[in-house]
Amino acid sequence: MLRLLIFSPARQRLVHWCTLGQPIGLRQHLVRFFLLLRGLGFCLMGLGPYGLAYGQPLTLSEAPHALPQPAQAALAKNAFSLTLNQAKAYAVAHQTTVLLALEQLNESADRAREVRAGLLPSMEFKTYQIRQTENLKAIGISLPGLPVVIGPFDTFDARVRLTQRVFDLTQIYSVQAANDAVEATRWRTLATEQQVAGAAALAYVELLRSRASVVAAQANQTLAQRLLQLARDQQGAGLSTGVDVVRAENALARNALYLRQARQLESSADTRLHRALGIEMQTTLLLTDSLEVAAGEVASTPPEAQSIEQALESRPELQALQQVVSQRRQERRAALAENVPAFSLSGDLGSSGVNPTHYDYRTYSYGIQMTLPLAQGGAMNAREDAAHSRERQAELALQDTRQQVEEDVRLALISVQTSQEQMQTAQTGLTLALRLEEQAQDRFSSGVADNLELVDAQTNLASARSTWIDAEAAWRMARINLDLALGRLDYATP
Repeated sequence: MLRLLIFSPARQRLVHWCTLGQPIGLRQHLVRFFLLLRGLGFCLMGLGPYGLAYGQPLTLSEAPHALPQPAQAALAKNAFSLTLNQAKAYAVAHQTTVLLALEQLNESADRAREVRAGLLPSMEFKTYQIRQTENLKAIGISLPGLPVVIGPFDTFDARVRLTQRVFDLTQIYSVQAANDAVEATRWRTLATEQQVAGAAALAYVELLRSRASVVAAQANQTLAQRLLQLARDQQGAGLSTGVDVVRAENALARNALYLRQARQLESSADTRLHRALGIEMQTTLLLTDSLEVAAGEVASTPPEAQSIEQALESRPELQALQQVVSQRRQERRAALAENVPAFSLSGDLGSSGVNPTHYDYRTYSYGIQMTLPLAQGGAMNAREDAAHSRERQAELALQDTRQQVEEDVRLALISVQTSQEQMQTAQTGLTLALRLEEQAQDRFSSGVADNLELVDAQTNLASARSTWIDAEAAWRMARINLDLALGRLDYATP
C-alpha cells in the first residue's frame, strides 16, 4: 500500500491537498512527511538489486553483473549459446589462424618424408626405340671404303634401374634436421592454438564486461529519471527551486549519453568476439557464463620462482625454438659432412636389341659408386658458414624468448595480484557509494538539502558500479594471461 500511495498517479493531487487550505505549520509537516515516505520508497525501488540496508555488507553475488539481463525475446534463428571453455574450443577448431598452422604442420611432415626418401631404395623403368643415322667422321672414324654417313639403323632398350645409398652422412643429417623441423612446427601450432584460445577468452570476458556496463548504465539512467521526478515533485511542493530540476535533467541527459556509449562498446566487443571465434557476424551469441567472480575462484597465486620454472618447461614457444636450435645444428652438420665420401649401389636389368622382337637380348649392369667433392669454388665453405650463422641465430632467439617468458610470468603475477586488490577496493567503494546515495536520498527527500549532494552521490555510485565491473573483468583477464604465460591454458570442451 505504501508503494501504491507513493508512486501512484494521485501523488500530485495529494501534494496539492497538503499545500492548500491547511494552516502553514500543519501543511509543511504533512508535505515533509509525505516526501519522507516518498524518498523511502524511492530508495527501496530505485536501487533495484543494488539496494542494500544501511550497514549491510556487499557480497560478490550482489555485484552489478547480477542485475537482470535484458530479455532475449527476439533472438535470431542462428543464435549460438556457449560457455567460456566452449568459446576457446570453438575458436581453436574454426579460427583461420589455427587452420593455417595445421596446414603448415602437414606441409612440414610431407617435406620430412621427401627428405627421408633419399635414404630409401629408388627404382625406375626406362625404355626407348629410336631410328638414327651416324656421321663417322664426326666421331673420328675415317677409313677407305666406308661411307661417311651410315644408317639408318634401329636401336631398342628397356630396363629397370635400382639405386640405393649405402652411406651418405649429409643425407642422414638432413633427415634428422627435417624431423626436428616437424617437431618445431608442431610446437608452433600448439602455441598458435593457445594464443587463439586466449584471444577468444579475452574477447568473451570483454563482451561480458560491456554487457554488464550496459545493464549498470540502464540502472543509472532509471535512477536519474526518478531523481528528476522527485525534484519536480519537490518543486511543486515548494521545497526546491528550478535549479534542482535543471540539475536533475542534466544528470539524466548525462546518463543517457553514458548508456549510448555503453551500447556502442557492447556492439564493438560483440564484433571482436565474432572475429576471435571465426564465426559469422550474423550469428547471435548467448554467453552463458557470468562475469561474477565466486569467492572460491580467488585463490592465492603460486610462488614466482615455481611459476617461472613451470613456464620454462611448458611454454610451446620455447619448445618450438629448442627444436629449431636442434634443426639448425643438424643442418650445420650436414653442411660439414659434404667433405665426407658418399657411397651408393646401383644396378640395372633389361632387354637391348634392334626392336623388341629382333636381336633382343637381356643385359645388365651393377656396381658401387663413391662421390667426394674436391672443389666447388668455395661453395661448401659458404654453406658451412651460413649454417653456423643460422644455428647461432636460433640460439639467440631461444635465449631472448626465455627472458620474454620470465617477463610474461612476472607481469602476469603482478596483474593478478593487482586485480585482486582492485576487486577488494571496488567492493568497498561500491558499498560506501550505495550508503552515501541512500543518505543523500533521505536528506533531499526530507527537504534539508538540495539535490546537488544527491547528484554527486549518484555520480559516485555510477563510477563505483563501473569500477566494480572493470575490477572483475580485469581479474578474469589477468587469470587468462597468467595461464597463457605459464603455457597451461586449457581449451578442451568439458
